[in-house]
Amino acid sequence: MASLQPPPFSQPVLDGGFLSRAWQNWVSAVQTALGGRSDKVAAAYDAAMSAAPATAEVVAGAGLQGGGQVGPNVGISLYAAVTAVATLPATANAGDWAYATNGRKPGEGSGAGTGAPVVWSNGAWVSAFNGTTITA
Repeated sequence: MASLQPPPFSQPVLDGGFLSRAWQNWVSAVQTALGGRSDKVAAAYDAAMSAAPATAEVVAGAGLQGGGQVGPNVGISLYAAVTAVATLPATANAGDWAYATNGRKPGEGSGAGTGAPVVWSNGAWVSAFNGTTITA
């Protein structure tokens, strides 16, 4: 798999209501690293198919959150965890993704988080929206 640069946290995610150019380029690189410029289900399917025995069927685990083998099928995972901020894994590999179900997006008040994707970076789960440590 190609080497993937870290997300461009220093750049705004949105530009006029659309994904900014820096984030478009990064998402495109993620798609390419997963096996092509397609939706994430198709990309994950293609990546898993290349590693799966010919007799196994590749299935998305728990809506793309779970992982691990399911019977003779091959489960895939795009998130290391889908859980509340307080119960995110204490450690992870650099670049691992998770989803904080009560994580705060920019502008959401304390205790009012509606969920946010997070990335493990420099020993902490950081918001994919702004690169700051995720809070509930």
